Amino acid sequence: MQLIDSLIKPIVEWGIREELLHGDHTGQNLWEPGDTATAQVYAKQSGIVAGLPVANMTWKLLDPDCVVETLTEDGAPCEPGDILMRITGASWIFGAGERLALDYLQHLSGIATRAHHYVKLVEPYGVGITDARKGIPVIRYLQKYAVAMGGAKSHMYSLHNAILVKDNHIKMVGSITAVVERLRPKLQHTLKIEIECETLEQVQEALDCGCECIMFDNMDLDVLIQSVALVGDRAYTVATGGISEATVIEVAKTGVNHIAIGGIVHSGDVLDISIDIGDLKASARRDIDRARKTAS
Repeated sequence: MQLIDSLIKPIVEWGIREELLHGDHTGQNLWEPGDTATAQVYAKQSGIVAGLPVANMTWKLLDPDCVVETLTEDGAPCEPGDILMRITGASWIFGAGERLALDYLQHLSGIATRAHHYVKLVEPYGVGITDARKGIPVIRYLQKYAVAMGGAKSHMYSLHNAILVKDNHIKMVGSITAVVERLRPKLQHTLKIEIECETLEQVQEALDCGCECIMFDNMDLDVLIQSVALVGDRAYTVATGGISEATVIEVAKTGVNHIAIGGIVHSGDVLDISIDIGDLKASARRDIDRARKTAS
């Protein structure tokens, strides 16, 4: 996946307006026009990098003449102490843009790192990892991008690009069969029907309706095993619902096609990334040394 500048620019512009409103009263009153500085953005943890183009756009929107040197790429691993980017530009932009650029990088790199971790855990079992539909409006596009940088896929972006029949749809219409009978005649021919099932009986009904994808939602492991066996190769299968690092391998062993984990996007830590004007400060070097020792 590649970020499209015209799609990320409104997101970054919105962030700058929220941060600065009428200006940075600290930085713009400290520095004279024409003052410049050079800063380094660096990792303080091991992980997977994501969000460099967003950070780059942040600096460029603040100072179109600044020079940004990117020293790695999104999707690449980083280690404590690795320099990710170096920026030379008007001095005032580093106070104005520091929090914005780092927030994007830290949040998106945290998502990419979690996605990569889950992908590696289930790699021996040939199972795909996706996020779930969850995401934060405005930056959901960036979050889905970060998932891809971690080596996983997006389960669905939003309601416009998939048919996902959930429990409340079924309750309101009456049954899976009734839902499918209403949907089929009206659907765009390129859209498949995915049905969320919680029981073996629902799985059988979804199969009888010819649904192309069946989501096993919050099933106990024994029911999930039976459901996967029941479906076989008659539909694409997805396991989801409360799956964590502690349970993902057992779920992968069931033979499900892919596992959707909302926590990749909405839970977990950010990746620790910082910025310094000039050389790295002493406290950062101590943090990096500790992180390196912990990793070894």
